[in-house]
Amino acid sequence: MTNPNDPNQPYGQQPNPQQPYGAPQGQPYPQQPYGQQPPPQPVKKKRKWPWIVLALIVVFVIIGVATSQGGDSDTSTAAPTTAGNSEGQAQGQNPPAAEETEGTTIPPLVPAAPSGDGKQITYEVISDSPTLGNVTYFDEDSAIQQESSVAAPWSMELTNSSTFAIVGVTAQTDGTSVTCRIVVDGEIEDEQTATGQFAVVSCNAGL
Repeated sequence: MTNPNDPNQPYGQQPNPQQPYGAPQGQPYPQQPYGQQPPPQPVKKKRKWPWIVLALIVVFVIIGVATSQGGDSDTSTAAPTTAGNSEGQAQGQNPPAAEETEGTTIPPLVPAAPSGDGKQITYEVISDSPTLGNVTYFDEDSAIQQESSVAAPWSMELTNSSTFAIVGVTAQTDGTSVTCRIVVDGEIEDEQTATGQFAVVSCNAGL
């Protein structure tokens, strides 16, 4: 069938069967082959100067450490010589003090002799009961003495001439109340009271 709208086609000429209908006229556009890679970029050269600077810094650090260790070794080696000189000077200056220390002796502890007067001691025990079960006290030689079934009130006077006097009295009543007292050279040193069935009381004085 003839296209009546084509002015270039002669009248009555058939269209070319190999040319597709409506194909564009003229030369086709050049196309890039499929799968072709773009051209490579030029390689940039790496700078070497930072590595050179780093190597120089490491060398300087090693030199500094070696120098400081050498200085410490010299100082530690010289120290014993100074200490030895100081000891020699100290020994040369203070020999008399050392001799005095060796010759000094501590005197032994010797108790003082008895004065002969002694301490005037009075023991007193009172109770609500007429009798006491027992009374224990230290005598003039600081020895323990005991009396049983004694009448109340009870008392004892003595003179203790010992260097280290022990003064004390203990009493037990047959009643419910008991009191003891220690008088040394006219002054009351201790006084105690105990209550209860068969109560026990104790007095002490440090001389």
